[in-house]
Amino acid sequence: MARFKREEVKIQAWENHQIRKAEMEIKRMEVKAERMKARAQEKLAMKAAATRREAEEKRANAEAKLNEKALRTSERADYIRRTGHVPPSFSFHFKFPSLCW
Repeated sequence: MARFKREEVKIQAWENHQIRKAEMEIKRMEVKAERMKARAQEKLAMKAAATRREAEEKRANAEAKLNEKALRTSERADYIRRTGHVPPSFSFHFKFPSLCW
């Protein structure tokens, strides 16, 4: 009976050790998964910020082009109003629909 009890204690100790080992492995994997998740979220935030900056730059460029075109058009209109003539650099490009098939 005493030998059986000693064997039972050894088996119980081995079982407890294996369970603790498995729990520690699970905990390590959870920590690793959390770190990976945090890195992915950080990377996503950085990418979103870069995209926002790029979009702002594109908007600013588009607005600058629009303002430049508006200024040029205003200057041409002022020239035409002052002189009554269309400047030679001002060209009209009209496309007439083709009547022949």
